[in-house]
Amino acid sequence: MLQSLYKCQRNLCTKIRKTSLSVQFVSTSCGSNIPTDESKSLINLCRGKSHGLSKETIISEAKVLQLDTVKCSKVSAVIEFFRNHGFSATQMKKLIRLRPKLLASKVEKTLKPKLKYLQSIGFSEDECNKILCINPNIFLSSIEKQLAPSFDSLKIFMGSEVQAMAAIKRSPQIFNNKIAHTLKQTVQVLHQIGIPDSQVLEFIQKSPIILTINPKKMSEVGLRLKEMGFGVSSPAFRAAFSAMSVLNHSKMERKLETYRSMGFSDSEILNIFRLQPTCMFYSEDNIRAIVAFYVDKLHLSRSHLSQRPVFLLRSLERRVIPRCSVMQVLWSRGIISKIGKLSSILMISEKDFLEKYVTKYEAEVPELLAAYRGELLFKEYSFHLREIRQISMSKGSSPEPEIKAA
Repeated sequence: MLQSLYKCQRNLCTKIRKTSLSVQFVSTSCGSNIPTDESKSLINLCRGKSHGLSKETIISEAKVLQLDTVKCSKVSAVIEFFRNHGFSATQMKKLIRLRPKLLASKVEKTLKPKLKYLQSIGFSEDECNKILCINPNIFLSSIEKQLAPSFDSLKIFMGSEVQAMAAIKRSPQIFNNKIAHTLKQTVQVLHQIGIPDSQVLEFIQKSPIILTINPKKMSEVGLRLKEMGFGVSSPAFRAAFSAMSVLNHSKMERKLETYRSMGFSDSEILNIFRLQPTCMFYSEDNIRAIVAFYVDKLHLSRSHLSQRPVFLLRSLERRVIPRCSVMQVLWSRGIISKIGKLSSILMISEKDFLEKYVTKYEAEVPELLAAYRGELLFKEYSFHLREIRQISMSKGSSPEPEIKAA
C-alpha cells in the first residue's frame, strides 16, 4: 500500500548532492549596504541598458555580493554579454537569481569561453542558453579539468556525440560531476539491482539524471521498488527509479498529499505511481488543475483515473481542453452522437485527430478551429463518454447521466 511509498521516502531522505538550483531571496530595496556611488552606478545601469532586468533585481543581487565600485562596473558588461548571445530577460533573471556571483564575472575569461565550448561540441545558441539556465555552474567550471573530460567520457560511454549531447540536454546537471567516475559507480549499482547488461546503456540514456545520485541511495531505491512489485526490465521501473531517486522526501510527500487532497485513496495513489511514476514529477498546481478538469468537467471518477493515469500525463492546455472542446462543438451541433472512450480522443496522434474531427467538419462547423485553438471556453462539457456511462451503470444510475456545470 501507500505505506510502502512513505516508508521508502523516509528511509531514503539522505541528501542528494545539491545541484545549485536553490533560490536566494533577498531584499529588493536599495539599502545602506551599497555605498551611494555604487547605488547610482547600478541605478544608471537599470535606466540604461538593463534589457528587462529591474533595478531591484540587480541591486538586490549586488547587495548579496557586496559589490564594490570596480565590480559594479562589470555588471553592464555581463548583462550585455547575455543579451548579445540570445538570453531573454527571463533567462537573465533566472541566471542571476540562481548564481548572483555571475554579475561580478569576467566576460572574456569566465563567461565567453564556456559558451564557446558548448557551441564547439555542437549545441545551438538556444540549446546552450537553456542548458546554462538549468545549470549555471557550467559558467564557473573549468573546461580543461571538468567540462571537456566529462563530455569525452560521456561520448565514449554513450557511443556518439549525438547521444552524449542528448543526455546533457535532458539533464544538464550531470556536468557538475566527474562523469568518468560517476558512470562507473552508476553502472555497478544498476548491475547490482538486476538491470540486464543489455539495458544499462538505454537506462542511463533515458534517465541521465541518475548520474547525479548517491550510489547508496540508488541501491536502496532499486531494492525498495522491487519489493513494491516493479519488474526491473519494465519502463515503469526506470521512471519510478528516477522519481524516487531525484525527489527528496519532502517533495514526494507534497505530491502524495496533493493527490490525497484531490480525493484519491492511498491505494489509488499507489496504483497511479505503479502505472505512471512520471505523474509524481508534476507540480502540485498542475496535478490539481488536471484532476479537477477530469472530475468536475468530464465527470470521470477518481477510481477510473487511478486505473488510467496516462490521462494525467496529457497537457491540459495543449491537448485535453482543445480536443474536448472540439468534441463538445460536434456533440452540440448533433454531428456526433457517440463519443466513445476518452482514450480514443486523447491518445491518437495530432494528425489523426485533426483529420478525423476538425478538417472533416471544418466547412460545416466554422467554430471548430476556434475550439481547437482553445478560443471557445465552456462552463460545462455535456457530451457523454463511454467511461461515464459505464461508471454510472455500475452505480445503478441512468446510462446517460447529466453533466453538471463545474
